[in-house]
Amino acid sequence: MEGILAAVPTAMCVSLRTNAEPIHHFPGKFSNRVSVLQTGNCVSSLRKRSIHPCQNGNALLRKLHCGEISRGIVKSAASSVGNADEYAEETATSVKFRRSVTLPGCSSPLSLLGTGFREKKFAIIGVKVYAAGYYVNESILRGLSAWKGRSADEIEKDSSLFSSIFQDQAEKSLQIVLVRDVDGKTFWDALDEAISPRIKSPSSEDTTALSTFRGIFQSRPLNKGSVILLTWINPSKMLVSVSTGGLPTDVDATIESGNVTSALFDVFFGDSPVSPTLKSSVANQLAMTLV
Repeated sequence: MEGILAAVPTAMCVSLRTNAEPIHHFPGKFSNRVSVLQTGNCVSSLRKRSIHPCQNGNALLRKLHCGEISRGIVKSAASSVGNADEYAEETATSVKFRRSVTLPGCSSPLSLLGTGFREKKFAIIGVKVYAAGYYVNESILRGLSAWKGRSADEIEKDSSLFSSIFQDQAEKSLQIVLVRDVDGKTFWDALDEAISPRIKSPSSEDTTALSTFRGIFQSRPLNKGSVILLTWINPSKMLVSVSTGGLPTDVDATIESGNVTSALFDVFFGDSPVSPTLKSSVANQLAMTLV
């Protein structure tokens, strides 16, 4: 099972160009086509120059030179493809997510399981707010054997599967990349609006956790390209990290409340997820993995 998630198909991912990650060409795109055309033009040029007998003396040198150029082009293209394989693109926003990451507070690398985006409606116009990528420790998949052979649609509708993922003690993380400038308070208010109704009778522990959570975003401007990590170390402990661009390197706060951490997970993977595209993407990948 090791490494299987590192090959998340590009076709199932959604797209956003921000400063969060560098842009790379993907396999089968124009970079390879240009390489072939360049090689073809070089060969064509040699053929034209080899027509006249008086030029045959230099033909071998030209052919050798062309061969070196062609090999250099192919090597460059292969290198570009290798770099592209390290990323998956969320196509609706053009945001690129690394397929494997090592995050602050995590004991081992996590693998990308799916991507999606969050859209907020103003009047009748849908505005994309952020792209999201969901990462898991691959050991979690070993606990999902009961769902082998299920279709993506069956998996997406099965709350017990997502509950099993959440209850697993292995680490999992949600990476959020903003695609527009957002005030920190506005971001928290929207998140709190989704979390609070899911906690019916908050305990003092829950109230403290929510206060800590709120404090991370109050008076903090979140510009386009900012990255937020919500990392579940275990079902009742979550780390929050924020950066203005690129993956955060430090933990900003620790949330210790099973009710708050499970409510947040339900916001994204419950029956009414705030990003249906993310849950659908994860279900599709699980259907392809659990065979």
